[in-house]
Amino acid sequence: MNKKDFIIPDPDFEEFDGIFVGSKDGTTLPPNNIDFSKIIPYMKVNKKSISDLSPEEIEMFKFKD
Repeated sequence: MNKKDFIIPDPDFEEFDGIFVGSKDGTTLPPNNIDFSKIIPYMKVNKKSISDLSPEEIEMFKFKD
């Protein structure tokens, strides 16, 4: 099957090609390396946004290899 076989056309957006993330040439975003299920509660408790976190704080929530 082709990728186009799975697209549901939207009459309001004819130019939409069915790709929500990435691009038409097949490139995708880099994989996520932060555990958001743990960092978000930490940010709420400490009343910080992601831009307020230090590199050391972010490092605490990175997935380990």
